[in-house]
Order: sequence, then C-alpha cells, then structure tokens
Amino acid sequence: MKWFLRCQSVNVVVEEAGISKYKVLMALRLVRQAMRKDIPGVFRGIVEVDETYLGGQKKNKRKSQLKKEKEVLGKDSKRGFGTTKQAVFGILARSGKVFARLVEDVEAKDLIPIIQKKVKLGSKICSDTWRAYTGLATRGYVHRTVEHGKKEYVKGKNHINGLEGFFGYLKRQLVSRGGIRRERLPLYLAEYVWRYNYRELSLDNQIKRLLNLVAKI
Repeated sequence: MKWFLRCQSVNVVVEEAGISKYKVLMALRLVRQAMRKDIPGVFRGIVEVDETYLGGQKKNKRKSQLKKEKEVLGKDSKRGFGTTKQAVFGILARSGKVFARLVEDVEAKDLIPIIQKKVKLGSKICSDTWRAYTGLATRGYVHRTVEHGKKEYVKGKNHINGLEGFFGYLKRQLVSRGGIRRERLPLYLAEYVWRYNYRELSLDNQIKRLLNLVAKI
C-alpha cells in the first residue's frame, strides 16, 4: 500500500513486495475500487462547479466542448485539451474536498441533477457563464459567475480557481501515466479525487483509511 500511495510504478511494487505483477495489478484495482466508494457527503457553503475534457487535440473535441468555448470565451478556443471520448464534471467545496464524475454531456440536463444531489440548498455556487448553470438561483442556490470571455477570472470571492487547480492536477497525473484506456478511466478518476481529498493525511493514516475501505468491499 505504501508504495502505491507514494506513486511508485507497478514494476517497483512488484520488486519491493516480491509478488507477481498480476497480483499487484489485482490488488491495485481493488484499492481503486475502494477509493471510488469513498465519496464526500453533501457540500455546503461556497462551492465551485466546472467541467473539463481529458486528453486529445482540438480536432477531436466534442461539439459540446467547442460550443461552450465559443459561448463562454466569445471565440473558438485554441487550447489543446478536450476529447471525443469523455467529459468530467467537478464540484469543489472551499472547505477542501472535491467530487468528480464522468458525464455524457455538459448540458443542464446532465449537470443540474448532480448539483442538486451533491450541494445543499442555499449554498453559494460559483461557476463560469456556461448556459448549463442558468437557473441555479431559481432552484434555491446563490449563484455567482465569472466571465472568462472578458478575461474575468476572479470577482471578489467569486471564482473557480480551486476546481481548475484540481483539474490541472488530474490531467498532469494522467499524462504522467502515458494515457489511460477509457474503460479504466472511472477508477483512475476516483484514485486522484481520493488522493486530492486526503492529501493532508499522513501516509500512515491514508493507509489505515484505505485498509478500512478495502475490508468493506
């Protein structure tokens, strides 16, 4: 467990633990499944929401991603992220924890139900001006936006910098692995959400938490 939490490669774990690569891979899969079940509760207070796309080039972006970039930024984006395969929606509480889920699309029908399930009514939600978030105020939330199209990224306490920071961390970790097969992406997403949420725990306490989670599977 300690080698995994220290981000050692599978080959290093095999050598240090003295067991087969197959057994190591099966054990790591079990740990990631446990991480996937360790989901934060309902968020409250000040919350940030946003979406991102993992990997790929602009020519491979979903139409919905290109549409959002043009609507929010006011022009076609030349940023290199985005993929035809998968969108990720995230919610971050300023208190420190994050929730992320793979979504089929980034329209209101896809995102609003998740927000209603994960964010307590009356909370303050910060987002960009993507149309999917229109109507949050009428649903019982305090909704504040920043207009990225006008190069506005912080307006007082209104911003989504924390969540964008998590997305940056997530992408760096996935890139360091040389890419992840789509069918494995849910487990790796769960891993990095878990690592982010419990980054302040000592290694010993991280191990204890994971062992307790694995024991419940």
